[in-house]
Amino acid sequence: MSDHRPADVHFAVLGSLEVRAGDTRIRLGGPISERVLATLLLDPGRVMPIGRLVEAAWDDEPPATAAHQVRKAVADLRQRIPDGGRLIVTEGAGYRVAVAPERLDLSLFALRLRQARAALDAGRPLDVARELRAALDLWRGPVLSGSGGTAIASASAVLEERRLAAVEQLIEIRLALGESGELVGDLRGLIAAHPLREAPRGQLMLALYRSGRQAEALAEFGRVRDLLVALTPGLEAPTVSPLHNEGWVAVRAMVPAKEAQRIMDDLYELGARAILTTAIHACRL
Repeated sequence: MSDHRPADVHFAVLGSLEVRAGDTRIRLGGPISERVLATLLLDPGRVMPIGRLVEAAWDDEPPATAAHQVRKAVADLRQRIPDGGRLIVTEGAGYRVAVAPERLDLSLFALRLRQARAALDAGRPLDVARELRAALDLWRGPVLSGSGGTAIASASAVLEERRLAAVEQLIEIRLALGESGELVGDLRGLIAAHPLREAPRGQLMLALYRSGRQAEALAEFGRVRDLLVALTPGLEAPTVSPLHNEGWVAVRAMVPAKEAQRIMDDLYELGARAILTTAIHACRL
């Protein structure tokens, strides 16, 4: 029976690609090797055909020797990474990485999100917040710092959406736990970076209102209205009376009656029910 023990190697793909053996960062060679390894690590345990790795390394213009260069890159990675022969496994006409979840930041990120969902289902908001913070602390930026080509960029975009959903959920939990004014700066930064996301707008309105900044909450309503007008010029939709919406009471509490009626009508006429639903849901936490 072998007494082989795996090397203490850890992998990070949520940002620049990093491979560390203990405290030592391992040099991986050139960009082809980095793209090949990043593609394998983005789907650990799954066999990646040579053609998929070629696509990740060169986008739509691979050289005639692309398949050979991928094999050469894999051989080089196996030499550079401790236990590389056990890490990158040949299967059929492709390769897969065999890496323990605790040694890959992406796997830890997914684990923390699952634990956050379990805590939410169990009604433990403090644990939800802790797990979401731990997941977000792993994030250092887009995969390969955004220089990975089209295939890797697509995978990175999916991961970015998961990150943003976690950020929004953490803010919602913090609102439910009684925070307000301390969230405003983070929410403004989030909205500036992602102006078309709906949840942060409703969360910002609630945070402003709860921290006694009703005028700023009203101004945010106005900005949402102006944004919708700019995005949907000439759009006509039937007006739905906000008086028949159970969220009317929450909105009336945030703004003067005349302004609230006008803003609610404008938003409904523009079909912005999703944004209002987010804001109303937040008001009821």
